[in-house]
Amino acid sequence: MPIFRRTLTGALRSRAAAVLGAVALATSGLVGLSASPASAIPRTNYCGSAYGFLKSWPIGWRGEVGGYIDVYYNSSNGYNCVISRTNDSVINSAWDIVVAARKSGGTWQSDGNKPGQSFTKYAGPLYVYAPSSCIDLTGGFDTSGGGSTVGYDRVHCG
Repeated sequence: MPIFRRTLTGALRSRAAAVLGAVALATSGLVGLSASPASAIPRTNYCGSAYGFLKSWPIGWRGEVGGYIDVYYNSSNGYNCVISRTNDSVINSAWDIVVAARKSGGTWQSDGNKPGQSFTKYAGPLYVYAPSSCIDLTGGFDTSGGGSTVGYDRVHCG
C-alpha cells in the first residue's frame, strides 16, 4: 500500500473516531436534560440561608400533584421552616394558599387566609421550634376548579 493511501486511511479513521466521539459526548449530555419527576420543579428557599432543605410532601389535586409542602431545618437553632407552594406545571392559577405547622401535639401556627391578603404562589415561611420533636404539617390551596388540603403527622422528627 502506498504511503499516501496509508496516511489518508489513517487520517479518515482518526477523523471518523473524533466525529463519533463528539457525537457520543454531545448525546450523553442530553440524558440529563430529559423530563424528570415532579420533585424537580423549582423551589425557592424563603426561609434563609441557614436553613437546609429536608423534603417536600405532596398536595394532591385531581389525581396529580398540585403543590408541595416544603420543610427546611436549621440545626443550629432547632427551628423548622415550612412553605406551601403550587406545582406550576399543574396549577397555573391559585389563590388562598395556606400552610400550617406545629410541634406534634402543640398549637397550630398558620400562614395564609388572612383578611385582605391572598397568597397566589406560596404561603410561608412559617417557623416552628421543635428540637428533638416531630412536627405536623397542613397545606392547601383553592383554584377555580376546586381546592385541596392535606395534612401530615409526625414528619421530620429531629
